[in-house]
Amino acid sequence: MSEDAWVSAQHLLNEWPQVKLNVLAKGVLRRLGDALAGLQNGAAGWLDIVSLTRQLLLHHQALGRTGRLSVPLRAGLPTVDQWRQGGCDVVVDGSRVLVRGLEWAPQEGARAAQEAGLAQVREAILGKDSVLRRVLEAAPADPFWKDVLGYEHYLSPGQRQAARSLVLMPPGETLLICLPTGHGKTPVALAGAMLAGQSSGVSLMVVPTVVLAIDMERRVRELLSRRDPGALHKRYAYFGELDEADKERMRSDIAAGRQALVIASPEAVVAGLSKALRDAAQDGHLNYVILDEAHLVEQWGNEFRSEFQSLAAPHRAWRGIAPKGCAPRTVAMSATLTEQQVTTLRDLFGSGEHTKVLWASELRSEPAYFLDAFDSEEERSQAVLPAVARLPKPMVLYTTEKKHANLWAETLRAAGMQRVAVVHGDVNDVGRRRALEGWSGRTSQGAVATEYDLVVGTSAFGLGVDLDDVRSVVHACVPETVDRYYQEVGRGGRDGSPSIAYLASAPGDQRTAQSLNEQKILLADTAWGRWRAMFTKGQHLRGKRYLLDLTVWPTWMSVGYATHRDWNVRLLNLMDRMGMIKVFPPTPPVRQSDEDLSDWHERMAAFYETVRDRIEIELVEGQTNDAEYFRVAYDRIRSGIKDAQRNSLHAMLTVLRQERCIADTLAEYYSITGANGGRHYTMAACRGCPVCRRQGLPLEGATSHYRKPLSPDPAAVEWPPSDSPLAHLHPRTSHFSIYWQDPAERKEHLLPVLVKLARSGVSHFAGPGVGAAMAQQIQEQAPGHPVLVDHDGSLVDSGTAATIAWVAEDTALPLDEDLRYRLEDGEPLYLLLPRHVEDPTRPGVSFAMTHPSLNIQQARSEFR
Repeated sequence: MSEDAWVSAQHLLNEWPQVKLNVLAKGVLRRLGDALAGLQNGAAGWLDIVSLTRQLLLHHQALGRTGRLSVPLRAGLPTVDQWRQGGCDVVVDGSRVLVRGLEWAPQEGARAAQEAGLAQVREAILGKDSVLRRVLEAAPADPFWKDVLGYEHYLSPGQRQAARSLVLMPPGETLLICLPTGHGKTPVALAGAMLAGQSSGVSLMVVPTVVLAIDMERRVRELLSRRDPGALHKRYAYFGELDEADKERMRSDIAAGRQALVIASPEAVVAGLSKALRDAAQDGHLNYVILDEAHLVEQWGNEFRSEFQSLAAPHRAWRGIAPKGCAPRTVAMSATLTEQQVTTLRDLFGSGEHTKVLWASELRSEPAYFLDAFDSEEERSQAVLPAVARLPKPMVLYTTEKKHANLWAETLRAAGMQRVAVVHGDVNDVGRRRALEGWSGRTSQGAVATEYDLVVGTSAFGLGVDLDDVRSVVHACVPETVDRYYQEVGRGGRDGSPSIAYLASAPGDQRTAQSLNEQKILLADTAWGRWRAMFTKGQHLRGKRYLLDLTVWPTWMSVGYATHRDWNVRLLNLMDRMGMIKVFPPTPPVRQSDEDLSDWHERMAAFYETVRDRIEIELVEGQTNDAEYFRVAYDRIRSGIKDAQRNSLHAMLTVLRQERCIADTLAEYYSITGANGGRHYTMAACRGCPVCRRQGLPLEGATSHYRKPLSPDPAAVEWPPSDSPLAHLHPRTSHFSIYWQDPAERKEHLLPVLVKLARSGVSHFAGPGVGAAMAQQIQEQAPGHPVLVDHDGSLVDSGTAATIAWVAEDTALPLDEDLRYRLEDGEPLYLLLPRHVEDPTRPGVSFAMTHPSLNIQQARSEFR
C-alpha cells in the first residue's frame, strides 16, 4: 500500500460521515470508503469497518512501515472494545484511538507451523505487493494474436501453444484444452472466433450460467475494444431477459453468419438459439463451438443440468448438415480436467480418433491451505467467525446447504458485518447479478460502488467469476468431491497474488458429503423400462433413425411430466456415451413444392412448439434392444460414473487427513492417461499446507514456496497438413526454393509472395527475413488466415508436418543447422533466399541449382 493510500484512509476516517465515494480508488481503500459511506444507513456495520481498516494496517506493516492510524472516537464509528475485538492493538489518545493491526492465522499448534501460517497470511494481505505473485514466462505474440486482440505477447508458452493449436484446427475437428487459471483461456477462444469471423460466420461460446454469459460479454467488449471501439456497444450474450428485439436481431445475424460471436448457456442453445444455429451450420457459417468450463459437461450434466450433455445432439447435427469442409471446429476448455471428464467430452463431442488434447495443466500456486476439525458445530462457528473477520477481503464463505448459507449470513450480520451477500440455488439470476456487481464494484456499464466484501454461497456461486483480487476462500463444510473443493478454492488469487484457503469441518460434514456424493443415476432395470417405453412408442423415420417422445414413461410410474422428461434425457445421454445410439435434434420439416406459404409457416410453428419434447436417435449397436446386453453395458458406464465420484470424495477425505502435501493429492487427481497410453501430468505447487508447515518455514524463507510450480510448455497440436500450395512445381520433394536475383527484386516481390502463401494455407513463417513489420503486413493482407512467426526457432525445430516458409535476408548467409536437418528429414519447407546462397552439401554451388526452385517473380504467378 502506498503512502497515498495510508493518507487517504486517514482522511476518510477523519472526515466521516462526510465521505465522498471514489469508484476509481483501488482495492481495500476503495472498499473502506464505500463501507464508511454505508455506515449511517445500515449498509455497513462496525465489523466491516474494523476488518477493512485492519487489513489496510497489516498491509502497511507488512511493507515494513511503522506508525498507527489515528481514528476519532465518534458515535457511529467503532468503539475501543470493537477495535480490539476485531483484532487490533489500540491506544486511547483522548478523543481518538491509535490503531495497529495484530497478525492472525488459524491455529495449528506447533510454533514453527504457526510462524509459517502467519507468514502465508501476510503474503495474502500484501496481494499485488507480494514477491510471491505469479510470474509467467511471456512469449512474443504471433501476428494473428496481435491483429485480433492487440496484445504484444502471450502470457505463457502454454497460452501460445493453445492459441496456435486452436487457430490451425481443420473444420470438423475437436480439441480439448487444459490451460491453468491466469494463463488466459478467454483470449485463446476469442482469437479463433474473431479471426475466423473476419471473413464471415459465427462462433458459439457455451458458458454455464446467464450471469457468466453477461460477465463474459463485458470481458469480450473490453478485450475487443482495443481494436474495435464499436465492440463496446455490441451484443454478444444471448439470455432470457434480453430485450425481444435484441434476441430477434441476434438470431437473424447468427443465421446469416453476421454475428462473429454469441455467448449463451446450454439451455439457450438447445432452445431459443436452436433454429438460428442450425441455419448457420447448414450454410457453413458456424466456425467454432467453444465449451467454456468444459469439466461441467460431466460434473453437472450427469444430474441437474442435463442440457450440458444434451448439447451433443445439436452439435452432431451441425457437423452432419454443414457443407463439405465447413463443419464447425469444437473446442472444450477448462483449467482442470479429470480422467472421467475427458472421457465424457471425447464420447459426446469428439471427432473419433482425431480428438486432440492440449495439456498445459499446473496446480494453482496462489493458495495457502489451512484445515481445522472441530468436535461440534458450535466450536466450528466460534472459529469461523474470527476467521471471516480477520482474513483478507474480498472473500467467499462456502457452505454445502442453502439453509446454512442463510444462517451464516444472519450470524455475520448479527456480529456486525453488513456487507454480506448470499448466493445459492434459490437466488434468481437478477439476485446473482446484483450480488456479483456489488461484490466486484463493476457492471457492464462501468465501475460502481462496492456493496459487499463477502459472499456466502453454495457450489451454485463462483464458477467462472472474474473477480481477480479475491484474497480468501473459507469453507464451513466438507465438499462432496475434491474437484468441487479445488474449483472453489480457485476463486481466490486469480490475479496471481497469494490467497488463503481455510476449511473448518465439524461432525456430520462427512456424512453430508457422502450423501451428496451419491449421484442419482437410474438402475439398469429402470433404465431399460424407460428406453423400451420410448422406443416402442417412437416413430420409425428411415433406416435406423427413430423419432422419440421425451415425455413418455413406463405405465407403472406416476411422477410428473417434467421429472419424466429429465430422466429420459439423462438416459439417452448415457446411451449416447455408451455408443448404443447417436442422438440428434428433430429434423425440421421441408416445404413441399405445392405447399401454401401460410400452411408452411403454420407447420413450422407447430414443429417448434413441440420440438423440445422430441428427439431423434439412430441405433448404432445391433443389440441395443437386447435386454441383457443393455443391462451389462448400462451397468458398466453407471459404475464408471459412480466410481469416479467416489474417488473424488476419497481424495477430499485424503486432504482432510493431512497425511501428505495437498499438492500430491491434487496433482495425482488431475493427471490423466494420454492418447497413446502415456500420462498427461499436472505440475504440482504448494505455497503452504498443514503437512508442509509442520516443517516450519520453506527452506528459502517466508517469501517462497514449499514446492515451486513448473510452468508447462506443451507441444502444439499437430493437425493433418494441408497440401503445399506449389506442390505442382515440386511433386517429388517436400521442399522448394524461391529465389531473387538482387535486392530490388526481393523488395518488389517478396511480400506479395508471402501473402499468397498465407492465403493458400501456409501459416508458419520463419527466418531472419521475416521481421515484425513484414509479419504484421502478411497478416493484415491475409485476413482470416493465421500467421505464426518462429521467434525462438521452436517451429523449425519442432518436426511439424506443416509447411514452413523460411525467409533469408539479402546477405548470403549459410543455411543454419536446424534448416539442414529439416531438409534431410524431408519435412515440408519453402526457402525464400538470394540466388547465390550455397547448397550446404556442395560448397560453391548455388542451392537453386541443386534443388527444385523458381525465380520469385515467376513464382508470384504460379499460385492456383
